[in-house]
Amino acid sequence: MVTVEDSAELDEMFALIEAMNVPAGYRAEIIEGEIVMNPQRAVHAMIIRGLNRALEAGLGIDANILWDVRIDFPGTLNGYAPDIALVKEGAEEDDRGCYDYRDVEFVAEVVSKGSRRDDYDAKLKVYAAAGIPTYLIADPKTGVAHVFHAPREGVYTDETSHTFGEKFTLPSSGILIDTTSWPRD
Repeated sequence: MVTVEDSAELDEMFALIEAMNVPAGYRAEIIEGEIVMNPQRAVHAMIIRGLNRALEAGLGIDANILWDVRIDFPGTLNGYAPDIALVKEGAEEDDRGCYDYRDVEFVAEVVSKGSRRDDYDAKLKVYAAAGIPTYLIADPKTGVAHVFHAPREGVYTDETSHTFGEKFTLPSSGILIDTTSWPRD
């Protein structure tokens, strides 16, 4: 079983982030022990809003859909704030106000200039190791959405790619994702 390491140290690092007063329009995460800040742009927000609407349409408006909420993932010092995270119905926050990564059913990241390496490398590996059933990477630069599914032994065993402008369904859930209005960088 994979475990989250150094939760107390993550708490300290997030306390530092909160004390820094992260500028409006930025989000901060801890990836492999490094504090990473990336700007949120309109393109980013429009894709996140589209994903959120698709999840609500498929699951109902009361679905436990989170965006930019801290979730600690396996490995050393991985405190992520996914662009979108779908948490199992009935999942509850712990005493620190965080959800357990084992309750996450779906994660989506929208690639920005500064997050490209992390979204395609570190996060892909960590989400697979954590057993997150489906990970979607929306890349406005390339105009492609990559869907990784069915993690086994720390790697995703299924990947599909969809060009912006297409409609596709997410594996397992059957939720329709319509990318026809997704903007490109």
